[in-house]
Amino acid sequence: MYSNFKEQAMEYVKQAIQEDSAGNYAKAFPLYMNALEYFKAHLKYEKDPKIKEAITQKFPEYLRRAEEIHAVLYDSGPGPASKGDVVEVKVKEEQEAGPGSGPTSAEQIRAESSSGAICESPNTYRIFKEQAIEYVKQAVQEDNAGNYAKAFPLYMNALEYFKTHLKYEKNPKIKEAITQKFSEYLRRAGEIRSVLDDYFGPGPATKGDVVEEEQEAGPGPTSAEQIRAELESWAIVKEKPKVKWSDVAGLDTAKQALQEAFILPLKFPHFFIGKRQPRSWRSFLLYGPPGCGMSYLAKAVANEVDSSTFFSVSSLDLVSKPMDEREKLVSNLFQMARESAPSIIFIDKIDSLCGQHEGGNESEASRHFKTELLAQMQGVGHNDQKVLILAATNTPYALDEAIRQCFDKRIYIPLPYDQARKHMFRVHLDGTPHNLEESDIESLAFWTEGFSGSDISVCFKGAMLEPVRKTRDATFFVKNSSDIWVPCGPEQPGAVQITMLELAAQGHASKILPPPISNEDFMTVLARQRPAVSKSDLDVHERFTKEFGEEVLGPVNCILYIKLLHMGKHYIVYMGEHSHPNSESVVRANHEILASVTGSFDGAQQSAIHHYSKSFRGFSAMLTPEQAQQLADKDLVVSVFQSKMNKLHTAHSWEFLGIDSAQQYNQMPMESTSNIIVGVIDTGIWPESKSFNDKGLSPEPKKFKGECVTGEHFRLANCNRKIIGARFYSKGFEAESGPLESFNLPFFRSARDGDGHGTHTASTIAGSIVANVSLFGMARGTARGGVPSARLAIYKACWFDMCSEADILSALDDAISDGVDILSISIGPDPPQPSYFENAILIGAFHAFQRGILVSASAGNSAFPGTATNVAPWILTVAASSVDREFHSIVYLGNSKVLKGSSLNPIKMETYYGLIAGSAAAAPGVTAKNASFCKNNTPDQTLVKGKIVVCTIETFTDNRREKSIFLRQAGAVGLILIDPSIKDVGFQFVIQGTLIGQEEVEELQA
Repeated sequence: MYSNFKEQAMEYVKQAIQEDSAGNYAKAFPLYMNALEYFKAHLKYEKDPKIKEAITQKFPEYLRRAEEIHAVLYDSGPGPASKGDVVEVKVKEEQEAGPGSGPTSAEQIRAESSSGAICESPNTYRIFKEQAIEYVKQAVQEDNAGNYAKAFPLYMNALEYFKTHLKYEKNPKIKEAITQKFSEYLRRAGEIRSVLDDYFGPGPATKGDVVEEEQEAGPGPTSAEQIRAELESWAIVKEKPKVKWSDVAGLDTAKQALQEAFILPLKFPHFFIGKRQPRSWRSFLLYGPPGCGMSYLAKAVANEVDSSTFFSVSSLDLVSKPMDEREKLVSNLFQMARESAPSIIFIDKIDSLCGQHEGGNESEASRHFKTELLAQMQGVGHNDQKVLILAATNTPYALDEAIRQCFDKRIYIPLPYDQARKHMFRVHLDGTPHNLEESDIESLAFWTEGFSGSDISVCFKGAMLEPVRKTRDATFFVKNSSDIWVPCGPEQPGAVQITMLELAAQGHASKILPPPISNEDFMTVLARQRPAVSKSDLDVHERFTKEFGEEVLGPVNCILYIKLLHMGKHYIVYMGEHSHPNSESVVRANHEILASVTGSFDGAQQSAIHHYSKSFRGFSAMLTPEQAQQLADKDLVVSVFQSKMNKLHTAHSWEFLGIDSAQQYNQMPMESTSNIIVGVIDTGIWPESKSFNDKGLSPEPKKFKGECVTGEHFRLANCNRKIIGARFYSKGFEAESGPLESFNLPFFRSARDGDGHGTHTASTIAGSIVANVSLFGMARGTARGGVPSARLAIYKACWFDMCSEADILSALDDAISDGVDILSISIGPDPPQPSYFENAILIGAFHAFQRGILVSASAGNSAFPGTATNVAPWILTVAASSVDREFHSIVYLGNSKVLKGSSLNPIKMETYYGLIAGSAAAAPGVTAKNASFCKNNTPDQTLVKGKIVVCTIETFTDNRREKSIFLRQAGAVGLILIDPSIKDVGFQFVIQGTLIGQEEVEELQA
């Protein structure tokens, strides 16, 4: 293959001499440069010393001629160059230099060419970007045409020109753009090289006008010492990464898996003895959108383990090597990792190295390389517990199937959720002067939904510059007590009308200080910044997670769900008290009675979903109506009924109990009930909330038999002396509605709350005292639960606002057995209430009552006035509602009128904007009526841009937040939504917005 470089160089020399002789110097110069680049490329791979010496003898001749032409073309000022000019320059330089003044030895010339001396003159670098672009165009054309032998040297030539240009380019944006493209072309060149290696081989050397060869050239082997030296130069990170485990925001699932697989066995080897050997998870594929912290996580792992060696390998480092060298590099890399254990191998952008090849056109050399990598990964995984392999990719579907399957775990690294975003802002702000409060950070986390970690970093950098811009543009300054000048407004006492430059001219430059970063600075940046990751990008990763990711492996997958659908519907079979000695015997007995209607024991096992075996007896299963009736007819069975979905309620428990004042509320006893355990059956809990801190609480009561079940983003550490237990239930929900993943909505397959309802009810009951609490700065005050010292046991049985009765009953079975004192249930069925024996909550509550457990359940907040659910002699039924306060948003009109609306927007608009009705801003082809609803693509962007738009509700089910999204896309700055039905409910909008009722509409129209 490498003889192609030499032949191409010779062809360029012939063309250059022809153009040179004809006086076409503008054409001759790039031809000479092309020839020199090809000679350089050939010299890199040529092993025969005689051939290399022959090439280097000719190299300086063409180099000198190219420089002579360049001097005339670019250094002599404007105007065309003549042949005589060039000859004159050449003769003059030869006379001045004299014989022997140029490089004479092969080593000198090679040193000059390899160091880039032929291209590094500041007078020449300007043309290299244009030349590189031209080579790229030619390379892409040849590549698309399948002419890989021509495309490869063109790509390499372009890369050489880009490299030279980067040395002198001062503009950081241009350098960044070129660097990104450089990586793409380098990767493609590496792929083409692997194909050429396989099909052409090194190729025999041929004779030509420029080089005379005296013997065949053959590539010599690279020594192990050379390979190891090369790896040590670019793969081993000499300094220990400074990223701490606590610096990594979110990524709980990935961190937990890495701790269990690698960090804990190394730090606490005595934990993992006997049957508790560390699990053989030694290779992890991290995938997700860019900018979400995969490399950051790898560095944190290396920092966590003392005396570890961190091998950081970019696929581009390997792709740029010949295929035979890649195998040796990989083999030595893993061997060095074993010798340096404990060690971490991090391979970034592994898809570039081990991508799929469509149509089976993968080269033999590429297959050999992948085989070597697979062998090394599997060897480390089985033979050494102290080597961890981490690989990262932003394009998981591009990864070769065999490589993908080789990883023990494939973990999705998603966009950071709100808690992680808060953490990122806190880390960025640490050590930076600012005046943000915690409520401001919460607000920033809300407004940056959909941002990656790198997006947030860009946002912070932008906000950092805002105080500088304010200082630059300020026209008033004030001197503080420290003799420092700070920008201010004209009304501030001591303000001096002067600019920053004028102060600097007076010698005060070092005493000018920008103001601290404020929330306003962030909002200014966020007003113009958009997330870098699109919804379609996320869809790809979520689809891959469903197919191959570890996190989606739940109790009921898609295939099982299809099977269950064919079995019938989900029924609950209640059998009253049980007299069995243990739960296992109950399960066996359940299978026996179920087998009597399914026809086999295997059929019973496949049909069963839940077993109620601790506090009472029963089960839930997929049954046909006929099978359900057969079971209902059996003497052991009390009732059989179809499991239905219950809904979430909100209860005003303390008003019901007559505690309706802050004084009464705060005088409720605290320490006397510190061992009370409240079981909450709901949507889970957000354990990081300050309402669930365990400060001042004693160890958990010994009577409690529950456990803290880990899961997605929920670890053992999330339980404490306040949250003493946590479980979650989804089998019933998924049997009735399909896999959780099929809803395409965010959720956590754990006790972590993805809704907020369960966190709200838990904090209402037993939240610790937290001062200075607000909702994005609104409704500020002190938060506390009814009994702040009570303990919480969490039973998550609700998903996406729905709760399967079968899951609720399983949660009740566990809660009673765990030993809770009180059960709080803010969920229930739609009225009318089913009979006592066909209602899961009433059945479970009855058995709780028998054990002395108080069950407090909400009465519901739907259907006709006077209707209630969860009503039974053994239940304390409390009143319920949807919201217990108002969040006002004031609209100031130009005629001095003020409208009071409702909204959850914490941002104030300091400027007056124009007002336009949605009906008056209809896009072409859209009726005024449809435009008034502010749906997607209905407003005319030219009419609503920079204005506040007045919209109306079409139906009660309209997505109110979506309207604000459509308006923001159209360029509007605000929304006034006419919604008489629920005008007192606060909604979150993506632009400033408010809801108003009919009374406010009349004022608006007046």
